[in-house]
Amino acid sequence: MLLREHRFKFFARNEEYVFRVDELVAGIAAWPNRFRLRLPASPRAVAKTFYGASCEEVAEKAADFVASYSGQVEKNTVAQSSQGPPAPPRQAPRPLLLQVSEND
Repeated sequence: MLLREHRFKFFARNEEYVFRVDELVAGIAAWPNRFRLRLPASPRAVAKTFYGASCEEVAEKAADFVASYSGQVEKNTVAQSSQGPPAPPRQAPRPLLLQVSEND
């Protein structure tokens, strides 16, 4: 199995999280989608695995999950890494995510 790693930084209150999203590049895996992020259990939350069609989608799902357990009331919008115009406003604001690196 060949995986590519995508990393995102997420800030909830005064805590910084680094998410590692795995992309299935080649091989066989029993994943429902191409991208996967596994969050370990913590004192505030249970362990959880997220799947999605893109690395951004998976990171946003995980950020929403973490924000719900962190007690974050006001959420920021998703930030693109450095290219393109800002995304149009969404109905529900999202936590701040920054893509920091990719490993091939």
